[in-house]
Amino acid sequence: MGLCRNIWNVFVPSWIPATGESVNSLRMTLFLVLCCLGQAIAAPQNPPKIRPYTGIGILLLSSTDAEPLYLYDEPGLSRRGALKPDAIPRYQWIFGTGSHALPLIVSARKGQWLRVAFDDAGREAWLKPVRRNASQPWDIFFKTHFSRLLPGLQKKYYKLCQLPDKNCLSDLSPSGFFKVLRLEDDWAQIVADQNTIGWVRWRDEDGRLLMGITTPLSVIHP
Repeated sequence: MGLCRNIWNVFVPSWIPATGESVNSLRMTLFLVLCCLGQAIAAPQNPPKIRPYTGIGILLLSSTDAEPLYLYDEPGLSRRGALKPDAIPRYQWIFGTGSHALPLIVSARKGQWLRVAFDDAGREAWLKPVRRNASQPWDIFFKTHFSRLLPGLQKKYYKLCQLPDKNCLSDLSPSGFFKVLRLEDDWAQIVADQNTIGWVRWRDEDGRLLMGITTPLSVIHP
């Protein structure tokens, strides 16, 4: 209500008189309109979720691991400090909830060293996982899960095509799921149902992820 009163004080007294029944009615109407306008301006807006860049794959760490992992500017050089599990973006709207696995997007590899995005700001550093098979390229990752298209995408990304970007067959729903057969460049060949095999984009033109999974994440153990 304080915001409404402030807007009233700014806009109304200078040009509307304070007497007369019709004038008072007009003043009240304007007050309510300005109040609604003020509340709309003050209402917090939910920012759109930013889809991560795909990089070359995904690293799955266990949140229960006792041994710390250290971040480096270069493999084995200029140590920054320990990786903080609480700072790792969970991307729950992509990878789901209820898992002890911590997903890290891998952008590069040098031997056993991986460059990962380790916080919500997208900052990257190098680390060396304890388990050598803790990371997967995207084609292996998606083949082992039921997948889905993310909500809120442009219409063109829900197109199921007979060939990559050719002969579109139908539109997929973000609530539907499918199995990935293989990835080829920016496209994924999928089985949408028992009788339908086609292609959808799994990342956009900027290299950002378009697909998520419907099954829980799990850490790969040796």
